[in-house]
Amino acid sequence: MFRSITFFILLSVSLFLGGCLNDHPGPQDSGGWRTLAELPGSTPFFLVNLQGNLYAGTGTRDSQYPLLLTKLWQYDAAMNVWKPKKDFPGKLTDGLSCFTVNNKVYVGLSTTGETAPNSSFGQEVYSRNFYEYDPVTDSWQTIESPPSYDFLAYTRFGAGATSFHYNQKGIVLWGLYRSGSQHYRFNVGGALYDAAKGWNPVSITIPDLPPLPQIHDEQMQKQLMTSRVVRQRGFGFAINNRIYTGGGDTRHSSIGEPFSGYEDVRKEVLSREFFEFNVTEKPDSLAMVVSKTLRTPSPDYNLMLARYAFALDQTGYIIMNNGQLVSFTPATNQWQKFDALSDALSSPLVLGTDLNGKAYFINQAHQLLEYTPN
Repeated sequence: MFRSITFFILLSVSLFLGGCLNDHPGPQDSGGWRTLAELPGSTPFFLVNLQGNLYAGTGTRDSQYPLLLTKLWQYDAAMNVWKPKKDFPGKLTDGLSCFTVNNKVYVGLSTTGETAPNSSFGQEVYSRNFYEYDPVTDSWQTIESPPSYDFLAYTRFGAGATSFHYNQKGIVLWGLYRSGSQHYRFNVGGALYDAAKGWNPVSITIPDLPPLPQIHDEQMQKQLMTSRVVRQRGFGFAINNRIYTGGGDTRHSSIGEPFSGYEDVRKEVLSREFFEFNVTEKPDSLAMVVSKTLRTPSPDYNLMLARYAFALDQTGYIIMNNGQLVSFTPATNQWQKFDALSDALSSPLVLGTDLNGKAYFINQAHQLLEYTPN
């Protein structure tokens, strides 16, 4: 009897220790990277920092709907595991907007995966809802969506907007929509969310940009000014009260393309150009004015279709469309490319965020990675 009890205790301890060892984070490599727990579910829609913890949203797909946001997970750093939280109650697809304000996460502005009834063109249904998640109560609630300002038509119907947090507020810019036809259109401005004040308009001013050397038609140069800046599914981040945007795509629709006849120019703009904005915040609005047209140092720093970026210690980290990570420090105009020399970077990155002076990423293998800057 005693031997049986002893064997049971030893077996239990062994299994417990084995579980701890299996959940133990990998060692940090010489480049500052460490591999952590695998995220359950599909490729994530977002990764954010709330109250000093990482949260990720994942989705499910069935025969009726495309990939929809359904699940929320919190990373437990002590146990190195992802724990399920309250399921997402709405219908949002890829291209949703996401930002954090006052330790809450906000998501919205996408299609629902449904087709509008009686639509001749298979028109998508756009979500009219914005959602707030509170980690304290582990609950979701619907909040007011951005209104349609006079200069900002159909903001609430936009999808693929550029979204990020700015000074304890959330910003959504541009976004694509269509209503009753095959023509897609960009919103011309954006909206600012303040937890205390709700939504306010964001205006975008684009002064004369440096001319594109490949185009000799002055009128065409002027026509392309807005199209060079306004992006679908692009990235944005803020450093020292300045905003930086780029990546994504410029196409308005399959019918109307502002760069028609200049495809090489379009690719050059998307891959190399991004923009710095001066920001002026008023009680009831926010104004963004392009202050600099920036360029990547070489073609292999390709920002075309890049969607995810964030700021950490005065540096912007940008995930290129191929899953490679690059960084940009505005104060020194310094660029860095993180080559796949580390085992942690063997799988392309999907998205990332900052937390406690470190950067965290999820790759295509759903692995959580931690990076400690030098």
